[in-house]
Amino acid sequence: MANDTPFSALWQRLLTRGWQPVEASTVDDWIKRVGDGVILLSSDPRRTPEVSDNPVMIAELLREFPLFDWQVAVADLEQSEAIGDRFNVRRFPATLVFTDGELRGALSGIHPWAELLTLMRSMVDTPAAQETVQ
Repeated sequence: MANDTPFSALWQRLLTRGWQPVEASTVDDWIKRVGDGVILLSSDPRRTPEVSDNPVMIAELLREFPLFDWQVAVADLEQSEAIGDRFNVRRFPATLVFTDGELRGALSGIHPWAELLTLMRSMVDTPAAQETVQ
């Protein structure tokens, strides 16, 4: 991916962190392999500027839950749409949250810090019921 768009620059920063690229065709294997993980789904930062804030907030959020062995995957714009469709995500940016290989929910959009903590806590501290947090 050429570094000539706002998303390209963001994508390169995420990969530099060691976060893994994921595609719709590989997402199931990734989920099985990692157990505890999040998948960041993006949109074009020119349309949704807050998409650039999501990786920073999620990185900080995961530090608040150290009992999990979090792995992070990121999807490019095209794959974000495909993966989002599969998991019924309608608002981007979004973060899919998995523990023990099970979808626990999705954080859609950007939330204030206290609300983000509460939403995440409700996903990881409850039985593995699939729920989408909007």
